[in-house]
Order: sequence, then structure tokens, then C-alpha cells
Amino acid sequence: MVYLELTGAFLIALGVYALARPLSIRSFPSANQWEADPERAKREQRAYAGMTGFFAIVGGLVLIVLGVTGWTPGG
Repeated sequence: MVYLELTGAFLIALGVYALARPLSIRSFPSANQWEADPERAKREQRAYAGMTGFFAIVGGLVLIVLGVTGWTPGG
């Protein structure tokens, strides 16, 4: 089904964007953390964005493989 491949490609693009620009996606540290210790908040943001990007790419690849092999939801 084409929708699986398209969703997989979207997830891969999202993951690549998160890895390329970790400070421009959703902020994981709180505003108080950014004010109290900006360097620590920046490191934490990069770590969480890296994990998010990695799992989005892996999930996208899984969806593409499932779509190419002909798997369909519900049987």
C-alpha cells in the first residue's frame, strides 16, 4: 500500500530534520531549565532531538519495508 511508504518517507524526513536542526524542533527542557542553565538545556535538547530523529528514521524504514513487502493493516 502506497500510504505506508509515504508515511515512512515522511517519518524519515522528519527524523533527518530533527538530527540536522536539533534546536529548532519542539523544546524538551522546560523554560525554567533554559533560564537556569542554558548550556545544560542545550545539551539535553540535542540528546532528545537525536533520539527522536533516530527512532523516527527507524520507524520510517520499517514502514517502507512493510509497504514494499505487501503487508496491510488488518490482514
